[in-house]
Amino acid sequence: MSRIDAPGSSPLSPDPTLPEPNAPAPELRVGTTASRRNSVSESSASAPSLNELRAYDGPSTAPPAPRTSTNTEGPAVSARELAAMGGRLRSPSAPVPEDVYASVRSHLTRSLSNPFLTGGDVKATHDALGSVPREAYRATLERMDRDGLLAAYVSRMDAPSRQAFLEQAASNGVLSLRAGSAPGPLGMPGRPETFVNDPKLPAALRDAVNAQATDSGRAAVVAYDAYLQRYGDAVAQAGSLQALRALGPPRALDLRETSLGLSWSDPQRERYEAEWKAGLGRPQRSLVQAYEAVTARAQVLSGERPAGAFVSAEVSAAHDLLHFKSEAHASARGTTDVQTQGGVAAKAGPLGFEVMTDAHGKTETQLQVDLGIASVSRDSEGKVELSLGAGSHARAHATLNPRTAEFGGGIAFETSDKASQSHAGLKLSYGLRGLTPERAAQAVRGDIPGLFSRPRDLDPGVTWDALPSERRALYERQGWTREEWAQDSRR
Repeated sequence: MSRIDAPGSSPLSPDPTLPEPNAPAPELRVGTTASRRNSVSESSASAPSLNELRAYDGPSTAPPAPRTSTNTEGPAVSARELAAMGGRLRSPSAPVPEDVYASVRSHLTRSLSNPFLTGGDVKATHDALGSVPREAYRATLERMDRDGLLAAYVSRMDAPSRQAFLEQAASNGVLSLRAGSAPGPLGMPGRPETFVNDPKLPAALRDAVNAQATDSGRAAVVAYDAYLQRYGDAVAQAGSLQALRALGPPRALDLRETSLGLSWSDPQRERYEAEWKAGLGRPQRSLVQAYEAVTARAQVLSGERPAGAFVSAEVSAAHDLLHFKSEAHASARGTTDVQTQGGVAAKAGPLGFEVMTDAHGKTETQLQVDLGIASVSRDSEGKVELSLGAGSHARAHATLNPRTAEFGGGIAFETSDKASQSHAGLKLSYGLRGLTPERAAQAVRGDIPGLFSRPRDLDPGVTWDALPSERRALYERQGWTREEWAQDSRR
């Protein structure tokens, strides 16, 4: 058959020309056109012709092509193991000790001879894992996780055994520890230390890490409750405003979800944070109550009665013009005050006048208007009282004192003998006390420091004698003295 060649082309034989048996090998030059042509010629020479027929002599013995991998050495890694490791390969670890693993399996697998997992099984498993070499420890836990043994092991742990297991894992390089903070004065607990809950850890191990964080947080809450109790006792024992100020303000427990160190991208973050918060518990006392105790004690040390609820009982007796009464006053904060007074009382028609003096020489006066079924009285301390008859020997009363910010009420029982001009009575009252107008005005002023605040007059170095008299009197009511002012101004 005739052959058609393209113009300007050299005719090519349909069969490649084989080199002579004794012909010298062509010289190869890397990177040159000739070398690439010779390489192609050699490849063409070694390959059989497309039209050549050969007898079948069995499968080819040529080695398979090498597998492409990011790690050309070491054993193959399955997709599940690669996902468990977070998509990153690590250097191969030592093989899992089969004798140890068999012991672990025997203790964590339910059978007729071992139908329930007990504390003894947990202890035996812990001891067995302790004999695993450090380089094989992580591989052992990962194999336990794949076989379901790690979940069974973690589910039977109590708090001490869980702590021991996590410390064992940390000593073998599987876990890392996030340091906490140091405790403060009066045993104020610091932030507890926790293990890092890495998403690349086995799921059962992550559950154990979160359970340990919950145990540590619950212990911190209990310790904080004890701290608030000790702080309240120290406040009650403070004998001066200086001693109260030296205690410093009560501290808050810094225990938030961020202490777990979980990232926002962690798929288990919400579940772990919810379990952690549910397991913390709540202290019996609060930071607000501690501040209320400080405020109440400061008022007592300043010569004032603390705000809050109170009850009082008054016993009175009179004969002719002489009048005697004793009042016991108790607040809801536990403070008790007893006051005894004696004096004279006179009455002319509906008007009555009383002058009483206490043991400290303080004199009080009271003016009363008696209209029979109702009476109104006002004393020199600003207390106004309205009473209504509730029978022949009982009267209900309501009181209001704007000066001391007190209001309340109660009932009084009276008996009298007109022949001997004697009178006896029992008066029971209850009420609430708030801030006095002076205290309320001071609370909204920005230039008046609180008990634990540093006065701004100390910063420019103003001496005690250079203070205006009004401002010096204000600091004196807060417990500041000339000596303390001079000592603090040198800081």
